[in-house]
Amino acid sequence: MLFKIAAFVFAGFAGTATLFIGKIPFFAKRALAAKMLCSLCFVLAGVCSVAASGFTPYAAFMLGGLLLGALGDFFLDYMERKYFLWGALFFGAGHILYILNFITGFKNSIFVSPYTGQIIGLTAFMAFMSAVVVLLNKLRFRGKFKWMIPYALVLLASFIVSFSRGMVLFVSGDYPMAFCLLGASALFIASDTSLAISMFGTPPHVFFEKMTKWLVNVTYFPAQALFALSIMFYCN
Repeated sequence: MLFKIAAFVFAGFAGTATLFIGKIPFFAKRALAAKMLCSLCFVLAGVCSVAASGFTPYAAFMLGGLLLGALGDFFLDYMERKYFLWGALFFGAGHILYILNFITGFKNSIFVSPYTGQIIGLTAFMAFMSAVVVLLNKLRFRGKFKWMIPYALVLLASFIVSFSRGMVLFVSGDYPMAFCLLGASALFIASDTSLAISMFGTPPHVFFEKMTKWLVNVTYFPAQALFALSIMFYCN
């Protein structure tokens, strides 16, 4: 019981700390330290979830993805983003672990689900609407954005697989696990879309730029926290 409570506490902190941690004097001028504290919390949420429910292959894959995500967080901002591509590589590797886990970690295949085709269509629609937003706002992507295209493809695959798995679980009545996967996959899409605009786009006005940076923080950490909690709810 204690580990379950600890998992929820760490997940809750990871998911909400970005809203207030910048106001703490120590972290006000140490953005990377604040970010890594949140990353540490979603990793600890995963560890506590394992302690509460037991170690399974699903837990191993998820913990691997969480650790790779934490490494990605560090390299993304370390030394003024000098090692940004390393960060993207770690994030991509983490999503590949998530993909493999959601495909192989359950008895029922997602590919026999009637929802998979619909989710692929939804993903294509979201990609189209994102392109429309880019054109309407006259965003001009710059720098190393072209290197992010492979990562974007991995992210979309991760969304399709995790959302499909979440729908299968929801229909079967496994609501806590379904909520974790559906919520996390949707938040990841919102987070990384905002990150791409924030880091590589040339927004037409300052408000749009600040809003995208804010969206990155309030969507990414809750997504990882939900994936961490899914370990506790896992039942094959």
